[in-house]
This record gives sequence, C-alpha cells and structure tokens, in this order.
Amino acid sequence: MVDRGVAKRNRAGSRESLQTWRWAPVALCFLFLLGSASCRNSSAAEREQGLPSGSAGAGTAHDAIVIRFSDPGNSGVLAYAKRNGILEKELAKVNAKIEWVPAAGAFSANFEAMNSGAINASGGAISPIIGALSHHLDFKIFAIGDPSDAREAGIVSPAGSPLKKVEDLVGKRVAVNWAAHGDYLLLKALANHGISADKVSRVPIQPPDAAAAFATGKIDAWSTFGVFFETAIKNGANVIAYESQLDSDDVTVSAANAALLAKNPTAFQVLLKVEQDLSREAREHPERFQNLFTDKGPTAVSGDRLAISIRETQVTPTQRVPTAADKQRVANVAKIFFDNKSIDRAIGVDEIVFDIDAAAQAKAAK
Repeated sequence: MVDRGVAKRNRAGSRESLQTWRWAPVALCFLFLLGSASCRNSSAAEREQGLPSGSAGAGTAHDAIVIRFSDPGNSGVLAYAKRNGILEKELAKVNAKIEWVPAAGAFSANFEAMNSGAINASGGAISPIIGALSHHLDFKIFAIGDPSDAREAGIVSPAGSPLKKVEDLVGKRVAVNWAAHGDYLLLKALANHGISADKVSRVPIQPPDAAAAFATGKIDAWSTFGVFFETAIKNGANVIAYESQLDSDDVTVSAANAALLAKNPTAFQVLLKVEQDLSREAREHPERFQNLFTDKGPTAVSGDRLAISIRETQVTPTQRVPTAADKQRVANVAKIFFDNKSIDRAIGVDEIVFDIDAAAQAKAAK
C-alpha cells in the first residue's frame, strides 16, 4: 500500500500557487490618478510575471513578456537554440524575451522555482503538468509530440537484484516522483500486466534523492527517466521495463504558465516554430546537437553513451499544437492518476491544454 503519510508530506511540499500576471503600467497609474500605492502594486505585478517595468501596454502589437525557461542542458534542440541565440533573436520580433534558468532534471522537482516565478515555462511530459495543476500551479501544455522509440525511461532494479520483470514488483517498494513521469510509468506497467497499484508500495521521492536511495538499497526498484535512468543503467541496474514497451501516453510536451500563454500566445508560436525547425535538422544531423557547451565533465557524453544519444536524437519527435488525438492522450494520463489517487480530483483536458493558435487568432481579431 502507498505510504499515505509520506505521500501527503511529499505533495504538501509542492503545494503552491503560481503567480498570476497583472500588467497595469506605472505610467497609467499616474495618468488615471490611482495613487502611489496602486503604482507600487503595478510595478510588483510586473516583476512577478517577468515583464520589464512599465513595458506593458506600450502600443506594440504583442504584449511584452519574458519567458523564463528551464535550462535545456548540454544537448538537444533547445540547447542548440540557446548556444546560438536563435530564440533571443526571433522572440524579439514579437516583443518577447527568453531567459534560461538553471533547473533540476525533472519538471516536478522545480515547483519551488515555478512558485516563485523564477521559471514560467518548461519542457516535460504530460504527467507532471497534471501533477502541477493538482498542486495549484497553473501551467498548461501548448505543444506535444508523438511517442518515441528512444529508450530513455523505464523501471529499474539494482544490480544483482532478483527483480527482473514487472510481476516481481508485487509487495516491493518502488521509488517514483509522485504525480509525474516516474509515477505514471509504474502505474502504466502495472495496468498492462493486470496488477492493481495497491499491490506495490509507491515511495514518493524526487529523482535526485531517489538516486541515493536506489544506490544504497533503501528501495527495491525505481521508475525514472532521463539522466537518472541512464546513470542507473550505466552502473549496472536491471531494466524491468522500458517506457517504449509500455504503450505510454505520457509523451514529451512543452508547457508554460497559463496567464503568460494568454498574454502573448504569438511568442509561444515562435518558440514552437524554432523547436520544429531545429528538430528536423537534428534528425538529419544529430551529431550537431551533442555536447553543445562542454565535451567534458558530468554533463558531457562520449563513447557508447554519445552514440546512444545521437541515435535518440534521430528519433526524438517534433512537437505540435495539440490535436484531438493528443488531447485523448492527456485525458488517459489524467484518468490513470485520478483512478490511483495520485491526484485528488479529476482534471479535464481543457484545464490542461492551451491552444496557442486559437489564442493568437483571437488576440489579432481584437
């Protein structure tokens, strides 16, 4: 059974309300004689949303915003865009800026930064966006990809462990980042094998802490992804299941604060277009998208790991504005979470997905 006390404490640590955006400029405060107190409130609101002070309502076609995106690391299309200043140039055309913010390697590990406004946009998967909404962080998905054949996520057991298949997990303690990608992968694997989730003890630990628990034998298995998954395998972990074997609906997405998306949806159309263009180039020349800032140290890859990274880059799906089929995937992830008490309320698709194309058209029509 789930350790509900641990789960409650884990969720409570991430229960926050992300800032809402208000943009009344300082100049208008004086113009309408709202008083010095209102002016101070306006400036504070601008700082909260990442807008240059007094910049909103300046008569431009697009409202000024600053996208504070979680740092993409040392490889991939957004890291390539960062190194070459591509988004800085393109976003400037629509009155937007981008800042790259150092972040943990899991969306669900960044709630504190999102709560403070340090991060207002990020890549991730469907699941942590739903988890964020259940914690009152108003992020929405604005772009989504297809399932990938890349083997970069799954369930592992320590080297030498007798746990080799999903059925072996019954009665065991499995680390997951609750209401996020690791949690989803475990629930999906169990469902695929007809095993009730209450037959396994889900231990809610964020990936950086779970790595230590896994290495010291404090957990029996770990459902994880990305560099955490790769490192575990490199250290001899057994792969119980790869995500690519699970018929997973929890695909890669891009998400941002809902108020920021509504403020300047065109900026996010630009961001998506850059990602799409670079994804096509990455499939043709994947070697160009590796070790973009350093070829040494823990963030660099070489040898077999570099070869694997190149192959994974070749099959990384290009994202798009969510379609009806994509929304069904989102609904499937939300349902498995609600059915298994990972979240405490049902969340509808319209609460999770934001249509940047429709929003941009609506603003242009005004």
